[in-house]
Amino acid sequence: MRRVFLVLLLVACYTGVFAQLALKSEKGDFEARLIGRALFDGGVFFSDKTSLGNAAEVYDLRLGTVVRFLERWTGKIEVGFAKSKVSMKDIFIEYRDGKNLFRVGHFFEPFSLEYRIGSSDMKFNGAAVTGIAFGDRRKLGASYTYNVNLLNISAGVFSDKDVDNTEKGDEGYALAGRVLYRPYLNGEDVIHIGVSSRFSALGDAEESKVVYSAGAPSNLIPEKFLRADVTDAINEWRFGAEVVMVLDKWYVQSEYLLAHVNRRAAVENYNGDGWYAQVGYALLNGRYAYNKESGMAVAPGEKCLELLCRYNITNMNDKDAGIMGGKQNDLSVGGIYYFNKYVSAKMSYSLVSLDKHAQEGGKQTFSMIQGRIQLSF
Repeated sequence: MRRVFLVLLLVACYTGVFAQLALKSEKGDFEARLIGRALFDGGVFFSDKTSLGNAAEVYDLRLGTVVRFLERWTGKIEVGFAKSKVSMKDIFIEYRDGKNLFRVGHFFEPFSLEYRIGSSDMKFNGAAVTGIAFGDRRKLGASYTYNVNLLNISAGVFSDKDVDNTEKGDEGYALAGRVLYRPYLNGEDVIHIGVSSRFSALGDAEESKVVYSAGAPSNLIPEKFLRADVTDAINEWRFGAEVVMVLDKWYVQSEYLLAHVNRRAAVENYNGDGWYAQVGYALLNGRYAYNKESGMAVAPGEKCLELLCRYNITNMNDKDAGIMGGKQNDLSVGGIYYFNKYVSAKMSYSLVSLDKHAQEGGKQTFSMIQGRIQLSF
């Protein structure tokens, strides 16, 4: 605990200094700046079945750089140091030509929405459980994005193996795509509807297995209450549908995800799905904005209090396939106060309900109060 406070103090002292560190050529054709974040989490958990207790940790600690050169080229390198482990985050190079964007490296696939949101932009301490269960991690690959006012189309091809997975074998490949249509666009007010899809051709077909797992809406609880081990897999499809609304001080985001695994003829195919809806309101100063390239809402400005609510259902049970991975409902309410563009604090309450097929403790209901201090530059 003492080391956590020491790191918090040091990062707080130097965040403003780091944010000003940037190199720029006299001609303006080269620019490099440091980026980073540190997230300090704490929580109190209440349960009558599972021994959850209380917890505090440095959830995320990152450092990196963004480099712009030759007008249209950008490179990004970001490395994580959380939980005494070094992990690669965004590491890519991209070329931008007006409406067109080409990217190669290690980054999120153009699939889904919630799981692609960086930890610094999460509305709660943890991403929506449905996004964790049926979203995907960063992968090595290449993508293309076409972006105009009313339409955003992204597609890419990726390795189906995590870059930090050192096990040998056929890595397989994945194809992913996302289409956004913005029927309403008025200044910074936007409504978009979108669909996405991901196809994975699994490696080592004779032994292929797809595993879906997720826990509570908290990064402080290690238990994976939901888990579906889908054996005899041939290939996997994932589908998503999403809606985002940014209307002055109001923000709405909702998403449905479906995972479908084709299996050998001797067994039934597997389906798991889930959805969530969250709404936010900006009190005091500021209003929401929208990033047309990523299709994501941008948090309100400094000195603003953001009030939030999210409801999520995730279901990994499939009777026909003989796989009962558990079902979870959770409701979260909370708020974020933005002191300035570098420092913010959030607090939330979550109520979680699990069915009898849950992996840790079976049917139960528990709740949690969580907080986070976030420093970013």
